[in-house]
Amino acid sequence: MFGKENKKSVWYIITHKQKMSRREYLNLVHRVSIFIALGFIASFVVFFIIALIGGLGKVVTLLLSSNLYIYALAFVAVFLGYMLRFIKWNYYLKKLDVNVPIKKNLIVYMSMYSMNITPGKLGRILVAYTLNRITKKSMVNLIPVVTLDIFTDFLGFAILALITAVYFKTFVIYILIIDLALILPFLFILNDWLYKSLKKAFSKRSGLLKIFSMYGDEYFASQSKLNTKWVYIVSLLVTVPAAFLNSMALYFALYAIGVIPHIGSTVFAFSSAQLFGMVTGIPGNIGITDGALIALLHTSLNLSTGISSAITIMTRFATLWFGLILGGILLIYSFRYWKAKV
Repeated sequence: MFGKENKKSVWYIITHKQKMSRREYLNLVHRVSIFIALGFIASFVVFFIIALIGGLGKVVTLLLSSNLYIYALAFVAVFLGYMLRFIKWNYYLKKLDVNVPIKKNLIVYMSMYSMNITPGKLGRILVAYTLNRITKKSMVNLIPVVTLDIFTDFLGFAILALITAVYFKTFVIYILIIDLALILPFLFILNDWLYKSLKKAFSKRSGLLKIFSMYGDEYFASQSKLNTKWVYIVSLLVTVPAAFLNSMALYFALYAIGVIPHIGSTVFAFSSAQLFGMVTGIPGNIGITDGALIALLHTSLNLSTGISSAITIMTRFATLWFGLILGGILLIYSFRYWKAKV
């Protein structure tokens, strides 16, 4: 049986499996890790191309001569952003009456960042299996925490980018369009009205709807508890400052090389580049966010291509790969929760 399951797609397993054995879970993690490995290779290639564009020798010199103590503050800012987001994650679980010991909850939450380079961050759903193992709660009831966490993280960047775009009177229409375009896919997984409409209009046997309708009612019963104005208010009070802290990684990367930028310009450049990458749907926004950030640094801050390239590499490592590496370490640590007793 396990051999047959191993041949099925990751998407099929996630949408059909509510409970897993330790062996099945580790196998699924192994299969998802292939995306991470491919992402690492793609990101390395992009970094190399960026370095070539900026002048390989110049970019390497800038990286090696940067102030590491100041650059370390970029990682501190990003980590503080993670901790802020953990507040809303814990808040969501409390709203669903899911109680997890704080240490286990934090480890499981942080392990989720190891999956940020999977398509659509689909790999994050793996943490629902671990929470199911710890709490014995239905996995379908736990998935809404993951989906809402992803959506509100996006909202933080979307609002921050729009605010700075309006302030600088730049790209306002483009960012507004991107914001709306990225919100639309979430309507299906956050609100049951569309699900119910499709359920009435089409047979349950039709494609994706057949899979989703297997657990749709249970999922939305749980999701509805999170779809309140206060949940979203609390989420925005956390995610907007967290997005700002992520943007500060760019600020400290600039400062480490000797450029003292305007904080507003820094936030605008970083949040806008993130949105431009998100709209493509490419895992980790690899390539698109990198290119957009170089362009924005060059045009908005009047930096040379060499400096823009070096800054982009430093910023992306702090905001993307720091989370992936830290999350990967904690994901491996979380395997202990799959023992017979947790």
